[in-house]
Amino acid sequence: MKIDQKYESLSKLLRGLLPEAITEKTMETQFSDQSLSDLGLAFGSCAGALLASTGWVTYVVGPELKIKHFLTSNTPSEEQKDYEKHFAAIDPLSPAHCLARECWVTTLRQMLSPLVAEHATYQTQFMQRHGIVDALEIFLKSDADIILGCSLLRHGEAPEFSRRDIEKAEALRILGNFALARTFPRHQASLEMIIERFPALTAREATMVQLVAAGLSNKQLCRELDISLPTVKTHLLSVFRKMGVASRTELAARVLA
Repeated sequence: MKIDQKYESLSKLLRGLLPEAITEKTMETQFSDQSLSDLGLAFGSCAGALLASTGWVTYVVGPELKIKHFLTSNTPSEEQKDYEKHFAAIDPLSPAHCLARECWVTTLRQMLSPLVAEHATYQTQFMQRHGIVDALEIFLKSDADIILGCSLLRHGEAPEFSRRDIEKAEALRILGNFALARTFPRHQASLEMIIERFPALTAREATMVQLVAAGLSNKQLCRELDISLPTVKTHLLSVFRKMGVASRTELAARVLA
């Protein structure tokens, strides 16, 4: 199916579930040049509005199904820092828990079990502390094996996410997957294709090229690759030389052109 036909089919499919204004706003971002942070911002803000969330966070999922780094959010910084430092490892909606079960859209109330000690700790020490009523997780995956997560939160007197909310989230996930695949297509952004197109690169450098093309900063590269900032800069200089580019912008243009 041609891309325009697929796009039109998706448009018709989603109109029954997504308000027209949000559908069109989200679709407009699919064909623009953007980094993962831009895409995370567009998806998170639209999902938050569509599902009446009081907060949302988007992040990148690493190959070991852990949160590698956060992209964008509108949640209080204190809440996010508390989560990162103390509770990410026991979150019932962590990528490892959800994706191991092929749960690409699910709610905290669906996954939370009072019989699991860690879940009880998460509920009493994190959720209650920050007034979180429920959370809904949406995972996007491109055919270049890039996975993005989006956490939608409800605080205070807000109701738990309903079955109808989950249906809307499933529809939005289809749209998000399409946007992610359009932005970082396999034939351009997969590690296999980067290695094939730029054979002078080492395996580590090819990984760095994929991440730079996706818009990661030097600090994010440090965390993603578990290396120091000086090492990142050294690798980047080598990558620029081998690819014949002088900047991140030129690198991304070569990979995604």
